[in-house]
Amino acid sequence: MHSLETETVAEQGKVRKRSNCGAIKDEKIQRTIQSSEHIPLDLIVEIFSRLPAKSIVRLSSVSRLWSSITTTPGFINSVVTQYLSSRHCVMLIFRKNDKLFFFASPLHTGPKVESFQFTIPNNDNIRRYESVHGLIYLETSRHVMFIRNPIMKSFFTLPKLDCNQGSPLAGFLGYDPINGRHKVLCILMEENKIGIFTLGAQESWRILTKGFPSHYYVTGFARCIDGVIYYEGSFGCPVSSVRAIMSFDLKSETFILIKHPKKYDKNTFWASFEGRLALVSSTPSGVELWILEDRKNHNQWIYKHFPSPHDFNKEKWKLMGVTETGEFIYTSSRASKLTILDRVLYEWFRIMYVDPKRNSMREVMYGGIIEDDIRRLDKVGYDRMKDLTVISYHIEI
Repeated sequence: MHSLETETVAEQGKVRKRSNCGAIKDEKIQRTIQSSEHIPLDLIVEIFSRLPAKSIVRLSSVSRLWSSITTTPGFINSVVTQYLSSRHCVMLIFRKNDKLFFFASPLHTGPKVESFQFTIPNNDNIRRYESVHGLIYLETSRHVMFIRNPIMKSFFTLPKLDCNQGSPLAGFLGYDPINGRHKVLCILMEENKIGIFTLGAQESWRILTKGFPSHYYVTGFARCIDGVIYYEGSFGCPVSSVRAIMSFDLKSETFILIKHPKKYDKNTFWASFEGRLALVSSTPSGVELWILEDRKNHNQWIYKHFPSPHDFNKEKWKLMGVTETGEFIYTSSRASKLTILDRVLYEWFRIMYVDPKRNSMREVMYGGIIEDDIRRLDKVGYDRMKDLTVISYHIEI
């Protein structure tokens, strides 16, 4: 009996000790929050912007104030800017069922890979993938729009448009480097309206009703370059619509119609080449580009053709993108395998970078992706290459 009482008293002491520790911890956190209220907000933002991303994520859970600071687009942009020169990545996106698997690998610092996943609501189809100045944009076939916050490592859903404004036709993410803001442009059907959502500056869509031609149809081709969103579509009335390229200046919010330089080609993709819009196609002899001459002279295009290096076997590779430095990105149609006695022990996923000006090539092999992640995507009839998307201009934080 005495032993039981002693144990009970001891346990009560431990409970009080834990309670006191919790109270002391809460008091310290409260003092930290109160002291931060006396520090100028600009100074707090400056201190946070100099911290590593992992530290910023931990600090964001301390208080609502700190969380609000670290999740604003302005703060995210300031952090992104610090990484612009050193964190250019190639983003590989694979899909299996309702899961998207993202793998971002730095361009010039070796094959170290950072990965994350996204579960698609309702197992919907993804119409568009974009990466613009550190943010990733996803749009489903039901026109639900998601953006990834690179600081919090999570996706959030953009608010829905009022159904009275019209049905969404397509959305595009852009970045205005002058004002340091991301904007989402949404083309609306029926009423010929356009919605604009400025991240961090508003909680609802602004609707434009004039200053642009009628949008009959919009394709999936688009790129944001130096504060301008370029996208392809058919403009005018249904009877006499013209296939062309539309430019939208994010700062002035003005639209300019650009004459299309070539006939429709489903194998064409859009890229930023030497800081200008380029329409890129793979040819039997190499790569052809139609490059927009400049932003002021919108109807002048420059044609360039780069032959493939002599020792480059195009049958094994598929052109998937262009880096910011002008290298062509190819992915292998099949993985390299290490086998012993007909047993596959290891596989590599390969990317080839071809520099057309230096006539040089460099190959990067991603063993960890195949072994640890992509291999488990395999199933009967599943084609990894068919369901692969490459974003060559991503910035990883």
